Amino acid sequence: MRRQYLLLIFLIFLMCSPQSQEQKKDVIGYYQSWQWQQAPERHDPANIPYEKLTAINYSFFYPLESGEIVGMDPVADHYVLEGKRETSTGEDVDESMIELAKRHGTNVVLSIGGWDHSNNFPVVAADYQKRANFAHWCSRHIHNYGFAGIDIDWEFPGYVRHNGTPQDRENFTFLLQTVRDSLDALGEKTGTHYLLSVSLPAAASHLTDLEVPKITAVADYLNIMIWDLFDSGGPVSNHNAALYGPAHGDSSRCVNGTFRLYHELNNVPAEKINLGVAFYGHSFTECTQIYTEHEGRDRSPFPERDGILYLQIAEKMNLFERFWDPIAKAPYLVSKSQNMLISFDDEESVARKTNYVINHGARGVVIWPLMGDYLKDGRTPLLDVIHQKISE
Repeated sequence: MRRQYLLLIFLIFLMCSPQSQEQKKDVIGYYQSWQWQQAPERHDPANIPYEKLTAINYSFFYPLESGEIVGMDPVADHYVLEGKRETSTGEDVDESMIELAKRHGTNVVLSIGGWDHSNNFPVVAADYQKRANFAHWCSRHIHNYGFAGIDIDWEFPGYVRHNGTPQDRENFTFLLQTVRDSLDALGEKTGTHYLLSVSLPAAASHLTDLEVPKITAVADYLNIMIWDLFDSGGPVSNHNAALYGPAHGDSSRCVNGTFRLYHELNNVPAEKINLGVAFYGHSFTECTQIYTEHEGRDRSPFPERDGILYLQIAEKMNLFERFWDPIAKAPYLVSKSQNMLISFDDEESVARKTNYVINHGARGVVIWPLMGDYLKDGRTPLLDVIHQKISE
């Protein structure tokens, strides 16, 4: 009887022990550094809900042709990463994003690249010395700021408009391995494992320029950018980032299609895949039905250049009627008075995506952009749904 009692106590201990609990799903948000000056209250580090995130990708630093890595917005970097602000009486020291994140057990990872700053990756990745310099700067920024790792957001290897070449396919792997070696060398000195992630495209056409198995082996995890699958640049209105294939267009351009592309067709372990969740949408003017012709994006009520943040949509929700696409499992809004349709994600669609991640054993979700659902009253409804589902 005593032996059974001790065994029961041991089992209870294992169940309660943090080491034995099932690993919490990743919830990663891209923080837009350049938005701090444009919307300082919303992007103040003190307002970030760290307790609902496992990591923040600080976006962006980017490479020069030499391989040196510099910040996209030095003013924001000074305030957000160093926790310093200028006042009338001098310089006050505040807590930095990294200090606040560490208090909640949240990692801050430096994301390098982005759509507007990927042009120099091909020349850096093609040269041994420049790759080494790039890796050196990765380690240097980790040391200087206290980042938990590096995220490489090269958009995209082989993409001609961003100076891509056929050699990018192999050179990208070389670049990642060089960074991995540098982070491991730094980790041996500090006794820390530094994260290395890559942000990868959802479209199958880009994967011909990626050595996916080798990238997967080098990286800790892959962040798949499942957004802008359809936007106002296409001939008909469609879903920005539906869970399942839309009734019109390429049915693989969805969360399910992207997960299958990486996991089933390219043999990436599910536990290494973070699936993208968009906290923004796209508008279509002169359009009141999904899958119909339109006349481009409508800039009048929503000035956002690269999409409409959920927080902006929420403020004007009363102007629209909500519809649900039962095939794509995606919502959309229609205003007949403005002759306008918006493709977006709301609480229901985000909940379904989070359930998909859980049910398919994926590592977690990656959000673009963090603070995109930060409402004026401080609520974060989309992030709250993700947090609730993963915590159940």
